[in-house]
Amino acid sequence: MLKNYSSVDSPETGSDWKNMKEESRKALIKKFIDGRSDFSNLEVLSAKENGQIIIIMLEALPANKRGLFLLNFEKSVKFAVDEGITVWCEPVGDKSKLRALRGVNITT
Repeated sequence: MLKNYSSVDSPETGSDWKNMKEESRKALIKKFIDGRSDFSNLEVLSAKENGQIIIIMLEALPANKRGLFLLNFEKSVKFAVDEGITVWCEPVGDKSKLRALRGVNITT
């Protein structure tokens, strides 16, 4: 029988994380990223008290690899820093040259 995780509460950040200033939290995540060559294409934009960190990818990854890459990053950060962290990726604007030629403009 499969366990239903929809009713399970998400883990919360610990008191150490909550008591840090945002710049300290960002520095902690940056230090983690700098220590890992497989995550070197990430930059931290914000690290909120509730555990939500927003990152941006400096190099584009194909869509079929991006999801697994971000899940692996989140799992690693949860294990190394705080289990209550949730990773969000900053959206990138539409880069389609064909839509731009047709005059379609999509903003984020």
